Amino acid sequence: MLLIHGISSSGLNWTSLIPALSEHFTPVAIDLRGHGSSAKPESGYLYDDYIDDLDGVLYKLGEDRPLIVGHSLGGIIALWWAARHPDKAAGIVAVDSPLHSGQDYMPAFDGWLADNTMPRDDLAIKYRNDRPEWSEDMVQRRVREMTTTARNVFVELRADSLKHDGVDRLREIEHVTSPVLFFQGDPDAGSMVHPADAVALEARLPNARVITMPGAGHSPHQQFPEAFLDKAAPFLIECAATQQGIIRSSDERS
Repeated sequence: MLLIHGISSSGLNWTSLIPALSEHFTPVAIDLRGHGSSAKPESGYLYDDYIDDLDGVLYKLGEDRPLIVGHSLGGIIALWWAARHPDKAAGIVAVDSPLHSGQDYMPAFDGWLADNTMPRDDLAIKYRNDRPEWSEDMVQRRVREMTTTARNVFVELRADSLKHDGVDRLREIEHVTSPVLFFQGDPDAGSMVHPADAVALEARLPNARVITMPGAGHSPHQQFPEAFLDKAAPFLIECAATQQGIIRSSDERS
């Protein structure tokens, strides 16, 4: 199982969930390019770059039929990777991943750009004030992740989002047939998913199902990990079992 974090985060995003996931799977949490401990080239932070990296990771792992769980940008990467490989994933879980681009997301990008260059002590104060529910360890981790993310991650993705303002992005993925479980947070609590987009995703992708988590913001898997796992784990277990059945059936025929 490949775990893909969101923008300005790292593989540590999944730390609290890995013990539970490890009861059933072999989770592999990666740092995307420009993030965490991965390389930070001057450029190359568009979706196609990340999708190429994902192909490379799966090749190195020798995994032809992966389970992929992605948060925010990580979920976008998983879904648009599936646009290249419509039936290859055994299952995909996308967590509060925006499904369209444009002006709506400029305040978020501008905020990230400001945070990225803020002195660490000042950013820690900002996070403590804005996120009183965060532990001090979480505050310090987010400060490290935000301030060490390559600046052009935000610059390039911001420009690409504006470039696709008003574009029907779902048309690019509506041929995906792999099972998809999509978690949507509560818009009033900070979700970045427009409710109409989630409805359209479920209507237009043949094997997609949407779960709305009331009271959850942009990171429902961290805010309500038990509720998230109650829905995500059975879906992933079923996807894995179905895939194993296909492999056994294929082996029997051969």
